Amino acid sequence: DAIEFAFDVYDFKGDGNVDAFYAGDLIRACNLNPTLKTINEVGGQSEKGKKMLSKAEVYPMYKACKDSKDQGGFHDFVEILKLYDKNDDNTMIGNELFRLLTNLGEKLSKEEAKSLMKELCEPEDDDGFMPFIPFLEKMCA
Repeated sequence: DAIEFAFDVYDFKGDGNVDAFYAGDLIRACNLNPTLKTINEVGGQSEKGKKMLSKAEVYPMYKACKDSKDQGGFHDFVEILKLYDKNDDNTMIGNELFRLLTNLGEKLSKEEAKSLMKELCEPEDDDGFMPFIPFLEKMCA
């Protein structure tokens, strides 16, 4: 089961407990995409060492995240980026993606956004447009 495996990965000491700081990573390793807000609401922590979770405590957290409507998937993100598709060809201006990553939702720092785009985006064309589908495929993989 995915939760069992992910729990064992984040049980760094092998004592049957996971730091609640890693709750979001653990749940995302189970193919869910909860927001930071959802993670905090279900018992995740923003600082290491504040709370430890047993496997029994992770299951309801996973279920709450799975049931949450506060998450997006690949198709949701495609529809959002189509709003910026001026040529109707699944491309957008790279600077607009950078602006979205640094200003909307769970904001990234400028350095995080640059690094993410460098790693996941295809090069921009001469007019500054880049295909966004490959970016989303890699991001949501």
